[in-house]
Amino acid sequence: MDDELTTDEHLRALAALEAVVQNNDGALEVLAGGAPERPLAALLAAYGQHTLHRVLLAAYGVEATMTRDETGQRVAELNGDPMARIVFLLADSLHYQAVLAGDDDLVTAKRIGGSILLAIHAFTDADNQDALTLLRALRNEALRAG
Repeated sequence: MDDELTTDEHLRALAALEAVVQNNDGALEVLAGGAPERPLAALLAAYGQHTLHRVLLAAYGVEATMTRDETGQRVAELNGDPMARIVFLLADSLHYQAVLAGDDDLVTAKRIGGSILLAIHAFTDADNQDALTLLRALRNEALRAG
């Protein structure tokens, strides 16, 4: 479904999204990291895909406790929804933007982060303050899972 993200990558992506919300370019520069880490634009694209898929699964009521048939039915409904397909297209386009970006292209990373936040806003009606609260909750979830 998407690139597997480590706990550290989840945390780094969430910190980058917080920096985008706060328009903190200095923090983005620090988070751009070094050679061993995934470039920030690529990381944000992968995190965006992961998060948007999770949002869609939740919106369609897909849960881990469901039977295979129930899951298959809900996923078929999701895949048949034109709006869901647009979300998948958005996630793909974020990956394409990241591929075209250089490893230290913070402008593209910031644009990808902004697109992810706008997509999250579309599902949650969250403003910037709510977005920060949501990002903190996601960070706490990543810490508990890691």
